[in-house]
This record gives sequence, C-alpha cells and structure tokens, in this order.
Amino acid sequence: MAIEGQLRSVASANSSAVDLVTAEIRRAVLTGSLEAGKQFSIRDLAAQLGVSHIPIREALRRLESQGLIVMRQARAASVAPLSTDDLAAIYRLRYVIELPLAGSSAGARSDAEIAELDALLERSRDLDPDIAWQAHYDFHEALVRPAANAWDDRVLHTLWMAAERYTHLVFDPTRITEEERARRYETHRLLRDAALVADPAAMSQALRDHLNANETRIREHIAPLEAAP
Repeated sequence: MAIEGQLRSVASANSSAVDLVTAEIRRAVLTGSLEAGKQFSIRDLAAQLGVSHIPIREALRRLESQGLIVMRQARAASVAPLSTDDLAAIYRLRYVIELPLAGSSAGARSDAEIAELDALLERSRDLDPDIAWQAHYDFHEALVRPAANAWDDRVLHTLWMAAERYTHLVFDPTRITEEERARRYETHRLLRDAALVADPAAMSQALRDHLNANETRIREHIAPLEAAP
C-alpha cells in the first residue's frame, strides 16, 4: 500500500487543502502514477501530501463521486479499475445528454463565444501538455454551454472527469507526434465549424461521430488491460 514518490506534497501551497489534495490525487490517477486497482491508506496519503486526514477523506469522497476512487473501508481506498463496461456507461450517458445540448447550441453563439471557441481550439494544440489538455476539456464544455443549465453542467462535468482517465490513457498529451497533434486539431476544427451553423442535427451527428471514434479507440486499448490478470 506504499505510495512513496507517486504524489507530491501540497503542504506549502496557498489554496484550499481539499482542492489541492483532490487535484493532486486526480493528477496521479490520470497520469497513471497511481495505477488502476492500486490500494493505499489514508494515513500514507496524509504523510506524503503533508496534510491531515480530514482533507484526504473529503478529497477521496469527491473523487469517488467522479468514478476515479473506490473507498474500501474507513482508512483505505483504491484507484477504480479500468473497465469496458464503465467506459460504455460513461459514453452512453454522454450521447444522451451532450449531443442534444450541442445541437441546441449550434448557431446560437455570440461573437465573444465564437472567439472563445476559436481560442480554445488553438490552445488545444499547445506544446505544453497541461495547457493543451485543459483547453480540450474547456472546448467540449464550450460546445454545449449556450444550451446547458446548472444541472446539465453538474452531470456533464462528472461524466467528463470520469471519461478523462480513459482518454488520458489513450490520448496521452505528453507523448504525441506532430502528425497526431494535427489530426486531433482537425477533428476538433470540424466540431468548431459545425457549432457555428444553425443545424442541430448536423452538430449532434458531428459530435456523435467524434465521441464514437474516441470510444472505439479507447475500448481497443483497454480491453487487453482489463483481460490481463
């Protein structure tokens, strides 16, 4: 259950302890520093992150609600395993919720919102993987924002965070060729173009095709990992 070297101390950071702990554990899960199925104790986490048990427990509860962590008992937890069934459930809900919202948002953007969409598209191919990854996340949020309400946002953010560990595994932004960077940019440029036209059906279909292609690639990648002992 030792996790030495996999997490960085957040004791000296100037922000909410719970937010910092959540972000650091989430980073470790997404990057694979904390592997799927990895078990650890709250005491070990507290020692390595340099905080008390209280923010650790709250952070783990947050991450459990996002599907990243499984609470085993009062003092232990583990990283949620990779699962094709889990992946299918996440994407099934994304199709149900995200597609109609993207369709309703098509052609309904102000000049400022269009400029933001363009800026996010450009940042999504930034050489800094952290900037590129955040821009990609924000780009998908911007696609549905004109039609989304507060509950849509809550549900979609949960789904996006749950999906992110799978997409990060396959579309790792730290290991990307220029050819792959260009391919990813082009697939999102097509979504940007569809978002500017008042054609809900076309926008929904473009996003469906995009998500389906991603889901297929991820499934092909994790199926052997799931089958491995």
